[in-house]
Amino acid sequence: MELKLHNIHTGAIDSALAKATQYRSLLEPEIAESICLDILHIEESHQQALIIYILALTDQLNQSEKQSQIKEILKAVDKLDAEYQRLYYTGLLNERRARFLITQPMSHSFAYDYFFEALENYKKAEKISPDDNDEAILRWNSCIRTIQKEKLKPRRDSEDILVDMES
Repeated sequence: MELKLHNIHTGAIDSALAKATQYRSLLEPEIAESICLDILHIEESHQQALIIYILALTDQLNQSEKQSQIKEILKAVDKLDAEYQRLYYTGLLNERRARFLITQPMSHSFAYDYFFEALENYKKAEKISPDDNDEAILRWNSCIRTIQKEKLKPRRDSEDILVDMES
């Protein structure tokens, strides 16, 4: 038996998207990712498949070995048609990177930096968001609450540290 990927049929895309969404809900993002790759193989700019793919990849960022997927996520974000979506999903990527860093020893100061980047993206996205779409605001508020709860602060520059050491 030859181990070779098979192409799905174009008519099966909608049901495949539903399956990908379902697997994300079941906390099986690797399967959702695979389904999205099958869709993107036959329709490389399918917007909903790109979004679910991005979400499935960011779902996996809580695993150290999956941090290398960031370039793939950014490539997928760049393929999104709408500027709002590119800003929003870049913000989401930065937020999820920050949330991962909170769980890592000695990484809290770096988490703040990613939260700050996420906030910048959400702020820009909010300005151009579609009517009645407050996703960026909801994410903004979540980031602010986490920063406050975790008592995150900006990192001190090495110059500041040197000045403190000299005084």
